[in-house]
Amino acid sequence: MRITILLILLLSACSTPNKEKESTLTKEEEEIAKELIQGSFDHIWGGVDSTAIAKYHTEDYIILEHGEVWDNDRIKVYIRGQHQRENRPLRKNRMEYISIEKYGASIQMAYHNYAEFYRADTLVSERQWLESALAVKTEEGWRLKMMHSTRVPR
Repeated sequence: MRITILLILLLSACSTPNKEKESTLTKEEEEIAKELIQGSFDHIWGGVDSTAIAKYHTEDYIILEHGEVWDNDRIKVYIRGQHQRENRPLRKNRMEYISIEKYGASIQMAYHNYAEFYRADTLVSERQWLESALAVKTEEGWRLKMMHSTRVPR
């Protein structure tokens, strides 16, 4: 009898829609989410500016970058290394969004990230990644909490 009651409770819990799961994404939140992604790549990665990390990332941000786990400190080390490179190429980023969905106080995004690298207005290389990101609402506003990035072969 107890097993039957537990089974009924479990089945009803699984079949009941989670009302907190999805929320309506406003146009303003969609633009904020896109700006978080575009801005972080333009300022942190393209602009090689570690001071921009606080504007775009939570303190506990991580990125799963092609098999490695990077946090904000690891990103700062990378940026310091980029500043030491002579004739470092300029990076331009473009995103194509697959989906942007809101779940409570978080926004989940999936997108293609395209980067072009230039030296003196000459394209020297191109890269592409398939990425996902999670943005959360903080006291300071929306921030990226996590990303996952997989390089796409050319």
